[in-house]
Amino acid sequence: MNLSTVPRTICFLATILASVPLFAQSETAAVVNEQTISLDAVHHFLDRSLANLPKFANREDRSAAVVQAGIQHCVNREVILQFLQSGSFKTSEQEVDRQVEELETQLKSTGSTLEEHLKKLRLTLPELRREQLWITSWRKYATKFVTAEHLEKQFESKRKYFDGTKVHVAQILLKINTTETVTKAQTILDQLNSKKLSWSDAVKQHSESASASNEGDLGWIEYSGPMPRPFTQRAFELEPGEFSKPHTSKYGVHLIRCIEVVKGNKSFEDVATQLREIETNRLFQLVAKRNRDAARVKIPSISPDGKSDSKK
Repeated sequence: MNLSTVPRTICFLATILASVPLFAQSETAAVVNEQTISLDAVHHFLDRSLANLPKFANREDRSAAVVQAGIQHCVNREVILQFLQSGSFKTSEQEVDRQVEELETQLKSTGSTLEEHLKKLRLTLPELRREQLWITSWRKYATKFVTAEHLEKQFESKRKYFDGTKVHVAQILLKINTTETVTKAQTILDQLNSKKLSWSDAVKQHSESASASNEGDLGWIEYSGPMPRPFTQRAFELEPGEFSKPHTSKYGVHLIRCIEVVKGNKSFEDVATQLREIETNRLFQLVAKRNRDAARVKIPSISPDGKSDSKK
């Protein structure tokens, strides 16, 4: 599997609490327009995408939430595959035959067999063929749209997000997230913009963040971290001296101040691989969103009595 096809959202699986009860081991994980996706096929995807996360390396240790996230990805992948197979990006059975034959030859050179390989992966031959069908079809489609020219244009239009640019930020945090809190934050912002209130005084009077003792200073951040992406996106929209509109998060309501910006010096060549992954993942999400509503999707769920039922 080409991991560049895996949506970045799967990376967040590492943060899901392992205390969630384990997903029931049913044979069918989902059905998309009569095409069955087995639970083993979902685990095969998770084996690859979570290979570097020891906490989720073993199938038995994966929580219900992790498996459900894997199911949703595999459903989206199947929806996209059926869309591709209905058009000009269709992959023939003969192409898959050749790929399986090549795999058999490779396995034979290592003293193994296709049967042993399938047993190790816990896949059936039809599932392996479906996997190859997906890889080939998606590669054709992604190659058509995620071109070098497209990536260079993205880099030029969003250079500061990829070239290592750093932004020095500070914040005022109001911990309660309500309509009244947002209104209060907007009032503070209006006072800051009209210079009726200095940033230093606003922090002292209103901020509930630990950074309040240092005028709200959070230090330097890059687009890649360490702050949450929504916060970072808002901060990167600002010029030095500007304040953000009230930004809500699970922590409360933030007013962000841009203190200073230092431009990065990474070139397109330095970040081309990362950018390709991002754009390929974005394309995946876009195509899935366009086609999923029209698909007939059934995902078995476990009822309180432990029996399996289905839901769309």
